[in-house]
Amino acid sequence: MTSAAARDEVSEDRFMQIVATICASEPSLTPVGSALVAAHHLGIAKDSRTFSRNLGIAHALVLREISAIAGENGFLSIVSRNERTHRVELALTDKGRRVAALVGS
Repeated sequence: MTSAAARDEVSEDRFMQIVATICASEPSLTPVGSALVAAHHLGIAKDSRTFSRNLGIAHALVLREISAIAGENGFLSIVSRNERTHRVELALTDKGRRVAALVGS
């Protein structure tokens, strides 16, 4: 599924409902962290720059949130980093997939 197709299939209201559901089910996630998990799960954004641009959130804030929720016991794993642009490609961890599964697709 492409990002454009995913955006067309999920309304802003539905996306916010999904983020709220993830936040409620996993209190350790902030709204931005929940949105990162939801956006990746729904195919809206698989990297930090796309997420930042699509949701209108400063890239530095997105990178900070990724640092907080990525890792061995986190919700996301970092697939690659571009040193020049600071773009971070992401994947859901098992924990991230479990949380995302609560909302379906």
